[in-house]
Amino acid sequence: MPFHLVQLNGASLRADPAGLEAAARQARYRALCTIACNVTPSALVPILVVAHHAQDQAETLLLRLVQGSGLSGLAAMRPVTLLDAAPLTSRPVRVVRPLLALTRTELADYARRHKLTWSEDESNADRTRSRNLIRHAVLPMLAQLNPQVVATLARTTTLLAEDVERLDAHDRQTLQNLIVAQDHARVLLNLTDLRRLSEGDRRGVLRMALRSLGADLRAIGAAQVMTLAAQVMATSARSGAHPLAAGLAWSIVTVDRQLHLALHRQDELPIAPEGPWLDASWRRQVVRAALPRTGEYVIGAWRLTSQTFDRDALPAEWQRNPNRWTAFCDADAVNAPVLTTPQPGDRIAPLGLAGKHKLVGDLFTDAKIAPALRPGWPVIVDDASGLLLWVCGLAQAHTARITTQTRRVLALTWRHAPETG
Repeated sequence: MPFHLVQLNGASLRADPAGLEAAARQARYRALCTIACNVTPSALVPILVVAHHAQDQAETLLLRLVQGSGLSGLAAMRPVTLLDAAPLTSRPVRVVRPLLALTRTELADYARRHKLTWSEDESNADRTRSRNLIRHAVLPMLAQLNPQVVATLARTTTLLAEDVERLDAHDRQTLQNLIVAQDHARVLLNLTDLRRLSEGDRRGVLRMALRSLGADLRAIGAAQVMTLAAQVMATSARSGAHPLAAGLAWSIVTVDRQLHLALHRQDELPIAPEGPWLDASWRRQVVRAALPRTGEYVIGAWRLTSQTFDRDALPAEWQRNPNRWTAFCDADAVNAPVLTTPQPGDRIAPLGLAGKHKLVGDLFTDAKIAPALRPGWPVIVDDASGLLLWVCGLAQAHTARITTQTRRVLALTWRHAPETG
């Protein structure tokens, strides 16, 4: 049989802020998932079979009980799960645990009957580790009350898992009734209707909403969900975003004079902007994007189209330009158009001011653009001259205006084109 060996760096595992055990577990699964993906054809789902048994399940239940886990955590390990392998591998991996119903004693008896040998990890005897303390001290004490305590606790996790599935279906439907808007970065809930729910339903809906954003609920924890459920009941309005674990945040916002709860990524706005907006990820990774003279640049659900044509082809209404997201420039006055975001102290000479300059910050203030939107507001700059050509949707530059001497026109247009995939 093929054999794969992966050696881990012990020093880096010990230095991990999550602790040695958590870091080692993450590293083991990363290695196993990588191997599973490498040996599995791309058309198939990789399957990872692990040997957790009933005692592991009982220990997990007790460990999560003393940690204060919610119902889903108390259901412990599932026989079959689809591992969201994004931080581990490039493909989802199915994890299968076929031995969960068998006790350690049954497995050892089977091995002896078939003359199979096994190795004992010496660290399993270290009672300074929580799971080992449960294994060597707590479970034997509970066995004095119920000799079948391992099988009983394992069976309890099965019952709890069934309840989790039933409640998840209920919470999923309730969440759908509360969603006002949702995309990859945020989910917006009707706060009035959320507050009408029972305390248990409210927590369940919040967990489901966080999960829809790809959150690891183990990282957030039951206590933080309970705190969030209480906070949304205790306030009518709050300014700014309030951080959660797993890179998420919550905000209470007003939309059409109604209060809503926004759960969103910390580097995203609580409400999707009405116009094109360059998020923190774009500002960090791209910074500046050169634009073609003819073609388009796609950013999220928006497309910036560039067209160059003769002045005679200008539309009849070009002077009053009813579309704020379209700009007509003298193509010969623009050398190297670049899409970027405003910088402190940026100035533009807007049309209608006879060449006089104005701070972009003042432009935002006059147009009542919310401060949270300003860092990601798209602007077009001439990379050759450094001049601002267009604060998109707000002001074009006098320097690139259409005149009687203009021969060719550069038309820039933003269009909302939601992704269909």
